[in-house]
Amino acid sequence: MADITEIRELAQKLNLWNIARGYIDLNDEKLSNLDYLKMVLEKELEIRARQKHTKLRKASKLPNKAFDTSNSNKGLKWQIKQLSNLTWLKEEQNLILLGKCGTGKTGLAAQLGETAISNGHKTYYAPFDNFIAVAEKKATNPKAEAIFSYMQECDLIIIDDVFYVEPTRAELQVFYRAVTFLNEARSIIFITNRELSAWIDAVEDKHLCQTLLDRMTVNCQIVRLTDK
Repeated sequence: MADITEIRELAQKLNLWNIARGYIDLNDEKLSNLDYLKMVLEKELEIRARQKHTKLRKASKLPNKAFDTSNSNKGLKWQIKQLSNLTWLKEEQNLILLGKCGTGKTGLAAQLGETAISNGHKTYYAPFDNFIAVAEKKATNPKAEAIFSYMQECDLIIIDDVFYVEPTRAELQVFYRAVTFLNEARSIIFITNRELSAWIDAVEDKHLCQTLLDRMTVNCQIVRLTDK
Protein backbone atom coordinates (compact mmCIF):
# COMPACT_ATOMS: atom_id res chain seq x y z
CA MET A 1 0.00 0.00 0.00
CA ALA A 2 1.40 3.39 -1.03
CA ASP A 3 2.11 5.92 1.68
CA ILE A 4 1.95 9.71 1.56
CA THR A 5 5.72 10.08 1.22
CA GLU A 6 5.74 8.00 -1.95
CA ILE A 7 2.81 9.96 -3.38
CA ARG A 8 4.55 13.26 -2.66
CA GLU A 9 7.71 12.02 -4.33
CA LEU A 10 5.69 11.13 -7.42
CA ALA A 11 3.95 14.50 -7.31
CA GLN A 12 7.33 16.23 -7.19
CA LYS A 13 8.45 14.38 -10.30
CA LEU A 14 5.26 15.59 -12.03
CA ASN A 15 5.86 19.17 -10.80
CA LEU A 16 2.70 18.99 -8.67
CA TRP A 17 4.38 21.08 -6.02
CA ASN A 18 1.32 21.84 -3.90
CA ILE A 19 0.82 18.10 -3.37
CA ALA A 20 4.55 17.46 -2.96
CA ARG A 21 4.88 20.15 -0.28
CA GLY A 22 1.83 19.00 1.65
CA TYR A 23 -0.39 22.02 0.91
CA ILE A 24 -3.16 19.61 -0.15
CA ASP A 25 -4.46 17.12 2.40
CA LEU A 26 -3.94 13.53 1.20
CA ASN A 27 -5.50 11.89 4.26
CA ASP A 28 -9.16 12.46 3.38
CA GLU A 29 -10.46 9.02 2.42
CA LYS A 30 -14.20 9.78 2.45
CA LEU A 31 -14.31 10.01 -1.34
CA SER A 32 -13.94 7.32 -3.99
CA ASN A 33 -10.55 7.02 -5.65
CA LEU A 34 -11.65 8.87 -8.80
CA ASP A 35 -13.53 11.59 -6.90
CA TYR A 36 -10.62 12.05 -4.54
CA LEU A 37 -8.11 12.29 -7.37
CA LYS A 38 -10.34 14.84 -9.10
CA MET A 39 -10.58 16.85 -5.89
CA VAL A 40 -6.80 16.79 -5.43
CA LEU A 41 -6.14 17.91 -8.99
CA GLU A 42 -8.76 20.67 -8.76
CA LYS A 43 -7.13 21.95 -5.59
CA GLU A 44 -3.75 21.86 -7.31
CA LEU A 45 -5.12 23.99 -10.15
CA GLU A 46 -6.81 26.36 -7.70
CA ILE A 47 -3.60 26.93 -5.75
CA ARG A 48 -1.61 27.40 -8.96
CA ALA A 49 -4.13 30.00 -10.15
CA ARG A 50 -3.77 31.94 -6.87
CA GLN A 51 0.01 31.74 -7.06
CA LYS A 52 -0.03 32.93 -10.68
CA HIS A 53 -2.28 35.85 -9.78
CA THR A 54 0.02 36.85 -6.90
CA LYS A 55 3.06 36.68 -9.18
CA LEU A 56 1.42 38.70 -11.96
CA ARG A 57 0.10 41.28 -9.48
CA LYS A 58 3.53 41.81 -7.96
CA ALA A 59 5.21 42.12 -11.36
CA SER A 60 2.57 44.56 -12.63
CA LYS A 61 3.56 47.40 -10.26
CA LEU A 62 -0.11 48.40 -10.15
CA PRO A 63 -0.92 50.99 -7.48
CA ASN A 64 -3.29 49.94 -4.71
CA LYS A 65 -6.17 52.10 -5.86
CA ALA A 66 -9.80 51.42 -6.68
CA PHE A 67 -12.40 53.37 -8.62
CA ASP A 68 -15.60 54.38 -6.84
CA THR A 69 -18.55 54.28 -9.24
CA SER A 70 -21.14 55.33 -6.67
CA ASN A 71 -21.26 58.92 -7.90
CA SER A 72 -20.67 58.17 -11.58
CA ASN A 73 -23.36 58.88 -14.15
CA LYS A 74 -25.20 56.03 -15.86
CA GLY A 75 -23.26 56.42 -19.09
CA LEU A 76 -19.88 56.05 -17.36
CA LYS A 77 -21.11 53.11 -15.26
CA TRP A 78 -22.26 51.37 -18.43
CA GLN A 79 -18.94 52.06 -20.16
CA ILE A 80 -16.93 50.71 -17.21
CA LYS A 81 -19.09 47.59 -17.11
CA GLN A 82 -18.42 46.99 -20.80
CA LEU A 83 -14.69 47.55 -20.31
CA SER A 84 -14.67 44.98 -17.50
CA ASN A 85 -15.55 42.32 -20.07
CA LEU A 86 -12.05 42.90 -21.56
CA THR A 87 -13.28 42.68 -25.16
CA TRP A 88 -11.12 45.71 -25.93
CA LEU A 89 -8.07 43.89 -24.55
CA LYS A 90 -8.72 40.79 -26.63
CA GLU A 91 -9.06 43.02 -29.70
CA GLU A 92 -5.85 44.89 -28.77
CA GLN A 93 -7.61 48.22 -28.52
CA ASN A 94 -6.14 51.16 -26.61
CA LEU A 95 -7.89 53.15 -23.91
CA ILE A 96 -7.39 56.81 -23.13
CA LEU A 97 -8.57 57.81 -19.66
CA LEU A 98 -9.08 61.56 -19.77
CA GLY A 99 -10.01 63.88 -16.92
CA LYS A 100 -8.84 66.42 -14.40
CA CYS A 101 -6.76 65.50 -11.36
CA GLY A 102 -8.79 63.71 -8.70
CA THR A 103 -11.39 62.22 -11.05
CA GLY A 104 -10.21 58.65 -10.47
CA LYS A 105 -8.33 57.93 -13.68
CA THR A 106 -5.53 55.97 -12.02
CA GLY A 107 -8.00 54.08 -9.84
CA LEU A 108 -10.02 53.03 -12.90
CA ALA A 109 -6.86 51.97 -14.74
CA ALA A 110 -5.73 49.94 -11.71
CA GLN A 111 -9.17 48.31 -11.52
CA LEU A 112 -9.02 47.32 -15.19
CA GLY A 113 -5.47 46.09 -14.67
CA GLU A 114 -6.62 43.92 -11.76
CA THR A 115 -9.39 42.48 -13.94
CA ALA A 116 -6.87 41.70 -16.66
CA ILE A 117 -4.55 39.96 -14.19
CA SER A 118 -7.45 37.94 -12.76
CA ASN A 119 -8.03 36.67 -16.29
CA GLY A 120 -4.39 35.63 -16.68
CA HIS A 121 -3.14 38.65 -18.64
CA LYS A 122 0.31 40.05 -17.91
CA THR A 123 0.03 43.73 -17.06
CA TYR A 124 2.54 46.49 -16.35
CA TYR A 125 1.96 49.96 -14.90
CA ALA A 126 4.39 52.87 -15.19
CA PRO A 127 4.16 56.62 -14.70
CA PHE A 128 5.21 58.57 -17.80
CA ASP A 129 8.62 59.55 -16.41
CA ASN A 130 9.46 55.94 -15.49
CA PHE A 131 8.29 54.69 -18.87
CA ILE A 132 10.52 57.22 -20.66
CA ALA A 133 13.51 56.32 -18.45
CA VAL A 134 13.10 52.60 -19.20
CA ALA A 135 12.66 53.13 -22.95
CA GLU A 136 15.63 55.50 -23.03
CA LYS A 137 18.03 53.25 -21.10
CA LYS A 138 16.94 49.78 -22.24
CA ALA A 139 20.01 49.39 -24.46
CA THR A 140 22.54 50.33 -21.77
CA ASN A 141 20.98 49.53 -18.39
CA PRO A 142 20.29 45.86 -17.46
CA LYS A 143 17.40 46.76 -15.14
CA ALA A 144 15.74 48.92 -17.79
CA GLU A 145 16.33 46.20 -20.36
CA ALA A 146 14.62 43.62 -18.11
CA ILE A 147 11.61 45.88 -17.53
CA PHE A 148 11.22 46.65 -21.23
CA SER A 149 11.52 42.94 -22.05
CA TYR A 150 8.76 42.22 -19.53
CA MET A 151 6.57 44.88 -21.12
CA GLN A 152 7.00 43.07 -24.42
CA GLU A 153 5.53 39.96 -22.77
CA CYS A 154 2.53 41.87 -21.44
CA ASP A 155 -0.97 41.98 -22.87
CA LEU A 156 -1.64 45.33 -21.22
CA ILE A 157 0.56 48.33 -20.44
CA ILE A 158 -0.71 51.27 -18.41
CA ILE A 159 1.09 54.61 -18.73
CA ASP A 160 0.09 57.25 -16.19
CA ASP A 161 0.50 61.05 -16.18
CA VAL A 162 1.00 61.27 -19.94
CA PHE A 163 1.70 64.93 -20.85
CA TYR A 164 1.06 65.99 -17.24
CA VAL A 165 4.26 67.96 -17.72
CA GLU A 166 5.15 69.11 -21.21
CA PRO A 167 7.69 66.62 -22.62
CA THR A 168 10.91 67.74 -24.23
CA ARG A 169 11.59 67.01 -27.89
CA ALA A 170 13.88 64.12 -26.88
CA GLU A 171 11.26 62.67 -24.50
CA LEU A 172 8.58 62.88 -27.18
CA GLN A 173 10.81 61.02 -29.63
CA VAL A 174 11.56 58.28 -27.09
CA PHE A 175 7.86 58.01 -26.19
CA TYR A 176 6.81 57.83 -29.83
CA ARG A 177 9.30 55.07 -30.68
CA ALA A 178 8.44 53.00 -27.60
CA VAL A 179 4.67 53.34 -28.00
CA THR A 180 4.82 52.56 -31.71
CA PHE A 181 6.85 49.42 -31.02
CA LEU A 182 4.85 48.17 -28.05
CA ASN A 183 1.44 48.99 -29.51
CA GLU A 184 1.79 46.47 -32.33
CA ALA A 185 0.66 43.44 -30.32
CA ARG A 186 -0.99 44.61 -27.10
CA SER A 187 -3.29 47.20 -25.54
CA ILE A 188 -2.09 50.36 -23.85
CA ILE A 189 -4.03 52.48 -21.39
CA PHE A 190 -2.95 56.12 -21.54
CA ILE A 191 -3.90 58.25 -18.53
CA THR A 192 -3.87 62.00 -19.09
CA ASN A 193 -5.34 65.17 -17.62
CA ARG A 194 -4.66 67.17 -20.77
CA GLU A 195 -7.16 67.34 -23.64
CA LEU A 196 -5.79 65.57 -26.71
CA SER A 197 -6.35 68.70 -28.78
CA ALA A 198 -3.94 70.51 -26.45
CA TRP A 199 -1.09 68.01 -26.80
CA ILE A 200 0.19 69.55 -30.01
CA ASP A 201 0.39 73.01 -28.43
CA ALA A 202 2.44 71.56 -25.57
CA VAL A 203 5.36 70.31 -27.69
CA GLU A 204 7.93 71.66 -30.06
CA ASP A 205 7.66 68.88 -32.66
CA LYS A 206 4.00 69.22 -33.61
CA HIS A 207 4.19 66.87 -36.59
CA LEU A 208 5.58 64.01 -34.49
CA CYS A 209 2.96 64.65 -31.81
CA GLN A 210 0.15 64.49 -34.37
CA THR A 211 1.56 61.24 -35.75
CA LEU A 212 1.69 59.86 -32.19
CA LEU A 213 -1.95 60.81 -31.59
CA ASP A 214 -2.98 59.22 -34.87
CA ARG A 215 -1.32 55.94 -33.86
CA MET A 216 -2.76 55.99 -30.35
CA THR A 217 -6.34 56.68 -31.42
CA VAL A 218 -6.66 54.54 -34.56
CA ASN A 219 -8.06 51.60 -32.55
CA CYS A 220 -9.05 53.24 -29.31
CA GLN A 221 -11.78 54.03 -26.81
CA ILE A 222 -11.78 57.31 -24.92
CA VAL A 223 -13.17 57.32 -21.39
CA ARG A 224 -13.86 60.81 -20.06
CA LEU A 225 -14.02 61.18 -16.28
CA THR A 226 -15.49 64.28 -14.72
CA ASP A 227 -15.55 65.85 -11.26
CA LYS A 228 -17.99 64.19 -8.89
